[in-house]
Amino acid sequence: MSEDVLDITPDPKVLIALTHTPLKPLDALCELIDNGIDSYRAAAIQGLPVAHPLIDILVPGAGEARRGEGALRLWDNGAGLDREGLRNALKAGFSGKNRYDNLGLFGMGFNIATGKLGRRTTVITARKSDERALRVVIDLPTVVNNRKFEVPVETIDKPANFSHGTIVSIDHWWPEGDPNAGFIVQLASIAKPRLREQIGRRYASILRSDDEGRIRILVNSDPVVGFEHCVWASERFVERQSWGRIPARIDFDEVIHSQRRCVYDGTAADDNADECLACGRNEFRTLEERVRGWVGIQRFDDNNQFGIDLIRNGRAIRVGEKDAFFNHPDDLGGAVKEYPTDQQTGRIVGEVNLDHVPVDFQKQDFQRSGEEWHRALDYLRGGSLLPSNWNAGEKNSTPVSKLFQGYRKVRNYGRQDMYMGRFDETQQKAVRIAREVEKDYYERFLKREPGYYDDARWWELVEEANVRPVMALEECPDCGFQNRSGVEVCEDCGRILLGKTCANCGTEIVASATSCSDCGSSQVPEVVEPWRCLVCSAVNDVEDEHCRGCGSVRGAENPVTREVLFRDAEKLPELSLDNKTFTLSDGRRTEPIDVSVYRTGPLRPVWNGQPVPTISYRSPGSIEVFVDTDHALYSQMGIHPQESVAIEVAQYLYVLHPDLQGQPGHSVNSIACIVLADRWGDELTIRQDQLKEEISGTFDRIRDRLAGNVDGDDFFDTLDQFEQRDLADRLINERLLERLSDMRPSGEYLRYVAPGVLARFFAHAPEAWFGLVWTDHLPDELVVGAPAAESARQHLVGAYRRCLEDCAEYLRFPDEEPTGVARARAASDYLEAHLT
Repeated sequence: MSEDVLDITPDPKVLIALTHTPLKPLDALCELIDNGIDSYRAAAIQGLPVAHPLIDILVPGAGEARRGEGALRLWDNGAGLDREGLRNALKAGFSGKNRYDNLGLFGMGFNIATGKLGRRTTVITARKSDERALRVVIDLPTVVNNRKFEVPVETIDKPANFSHGTIVSIDHWWPEGDPNAGFIVQLASIAKPRLREQIGRRYASILRSDDEGRIRILVNSDPVVGFEHCVWASERFVERQSWGRIPARIDFDEVIHSQRRCVYDGTAADDNADECLACGRNEFRTLEERVRGWVGIQRFDDNNQFGIDLIRNGRAIRVGEKDAFFNHPDDLGGAVKEYPTDQQTGRIVGEVNLDHVPVDFQKQDFQRSGEEWHRALDYLRGGSLLPSNWNAGEKNSTPVSKLFQGYRKVRNYGRQDMYMGRFDETQQKAVRIAREVEKDYYERFLKREPGYYDDARWWELVEEANVRPVMALEECPDCGFQNRSGVEVCEDCGRILLGKTCANCGTEIVASATSCSDCGSSQVPEVVEPWRCLVCSAVNDVEDEHCRGCGSVRGAENPVTREVLFRDAEKLPELSLDNKTFTLSDGRRTEPIDVSVYRTGPLRPVWNGQPVPTISYRSPGSIEVFVDTDHALYSQMGIHPQESVAIEVAQYLYVLHPDLQGQPGHSVNSIACIVLADRWGDELTIRQDQLKEEISGTFDRIRDRLAGNVDGDDFFDTLDQFEQRDLADRLINERLLERLSDMRPSGEYLRYVAPGVLARFFAHAPEAWFGLVWTDHLPDELVVGAPAAESARQHLVGAYRRCLEDCAEYLRFPDEEPTGVARARAASDYLEAHLT
């Protein structure tokens, strides 16, 4: 009996359908990089490792791509392919025998990536022993029209400087109307420094490898640098009760399970099985489930920049993974966030290699339903991280749990919670170091500066967090010796620095003396009743020589009296007023007033109370103001000491003229404004010419960063006739007009455009600015998810766009109104603070 068969070979249109698979431009490029990496792995497995492996990528400019020009090219110096190997590499659905050691798990990955980028793909490959190379051209429209899965292969001379490896070149971009139209433009529009940064994040472990076979990647001739986490060294630690020392970094490399699987389709097999139950073949391998890597503590916490990178064969599949490690399912199947909860920021990071865990079709995530994934998670984080959820006698001692127990909170700055801090005199405790300091240290880390790349300088701020700052030294007027603050007698020559006059003989003696060293008379007033301390106002018994409240000697002076403050005060002429008069609300001039301002240390009107910024003493026609210039009001809140002095003067004048009380304009606030404007108006007022100069300087620095580093060709075509004429005039002045055509592709001409044009260029291509002009970076969708990334993008781009437009508008039409000046000043400060 004959058997009928049906030919179910798919129509070649399936290749076109595959190219419509949702994929991000960077993922498509990474698919091609994966194939290059796989070629090196395959050569190493065969015992023929490639010396100095290199992947060289050329990405066209956005202007080229929009015009349908240029090509995307990727070249590797791997072992190359023979005819059979080339056929398998191009065959949709081919996965080969070694499905665990490669990144390119699916043969369709190559077809999807190249097909989304362009209509035509050319592959040239050769082995070192081959005299000639093989070339295949895959023209998708032609393949579909011929209705055959066949492409011509030809033998050609090896290209110049090409001994072995593979070259993949993609061109003939998809036209408007096709679902893939503009896909290559999205990739080409990514600024090249940013593109290298993103590739360096995904392939960090490969690029940082110390092995002789370390793979290098170039993008448009510049090297890609592998991302590095800024973490504490493994010898740093915290101590916790019942846990002992918990190091800041935990390394591991352990086989947690092994299984026997078919090398063709991955089906699990018993140890005694002779053939695969799925495909019937009899080739098996023992697969080790090895979990390798580290988890540790970042030197700074952040709202988003934390989490653990999950890597498969050198490529980060998940960047900054949080859900798998910091959420835990509840009894109803929902996810309960366990970290961070004590604050909104986290600092647990890591790099974990899970080479044995399968990934999904697009390599966006691991297959989380599989046993391999669950065994890896059990090893890394176990169950709940919260001890309150553990059963009696249980203890979650997994690497992630240990870090959680030791570093979950950042409350005690210094060694206790291992966080950088400084001692705050006002609060009398360690407080967090400023974010600006963290940012500066991190930038130095990225530059690999000694002490910042390693954690030595960072650790100094941890150890010094609870150390009180060195007190100011008192210089002896006789011998110049530097004495400790508060010392009554010079420790070198013996001169009295803090003294008083003996009540009996008039000899100068030290301030704390209870008897005269000359005549021997007691310096303690004789009292027959309890005495009140002048320092803290506590009442003491007759026999007490020292105050029970503050410990001061009987008769000690109040530290905030005028006489005591004068001893250590430093006059500030720039804040003082000599014989100054002011105009009151009724038009009258005030009597002349002298204001003497002095700098002092912390001022506490009440013993052990909160410090105040100023203390003043008034007499007719005179005010003495003592200012603690280090007070938080000035150092942290942005208030100027001049404002405090003006308020003291205003309060004096307000009380001095009771006849004006209740009249419009006669208030402390109004008088203070008059004093500020009259005495410090020029100093505190933003001058228009100065502001214009500062904003112009900011735009000059922006031009320096953009010129030659961005694709400005397509934007040039959007310039109107007035903008082009202005640019031409500037180039003529610089004798550079004949070079304009050469300047367009690299954006060099942007150095000569007006500020308003720069603002428009940002609105045209904002992605190119982040990381190149601005220190901020747009968030990665892989890290925060598409909705959050888009929301953050809109916020960041909007903020920078408004500031650029405000500054450009101010230069064009200077606004004399205070609100306009303040707006331009704020915009300029914002841009300047965020320049790279």
